[in-house]
Amino acid sequence: MRALIATGLILAASAAPAGAGDLRGEIDYYTHHYAGADIALSRFHCGAPDAMLTPSERSAWLACYQRFALNYKAALPVGRTIPSDVADAMSDAELAAAQQLMNQVFAQVAQEARQQADLVLLAQGGELLSARSASGLLPGLPMQIHPLPDLP
Repeated sequence: MRALIATGLILAASAAPAGAGDLRGEIDYYTHHYAGADIALSRFHCGAPDAMLTPSERSAWLACYQRFALNYKAALPVGRTIPSDVADAMSDAELAAAQQLMNQVFAQVAQEARQQADLVLLAQGGELLSARSASGLLPGLPMQIHPLPDLP
């Protein structure tokens, strides 16, 4: 009986990707707990968009936002930021779960950042952006997954 159990454990261990046990915590992070801190706008400390009162403050905020946008685009395609040793240790199901979670997080981060940028651009005046176009796409900014509803 012990030989049978030992053989089962050896087979189970050989079926697991090499090094997966050492990286289990990181695999769990990317498959269940990834929150986008590495791509979030808050990482850049741009400030609250409604606190931008002067044109120079708005310009500084938009320059900060551009740094965010470059970082966001550099992290694409989704999953690129998973370290290669962690990705290599993941099973196909774990990679799929990580990609699904990261897709959701990337979409949420882009939408939240886009809403903040829209507020700053709206504060610059109606000649640059109307309320209706605020929910549309702007060149150079991360794309929203869902258009924002136009509210009166």
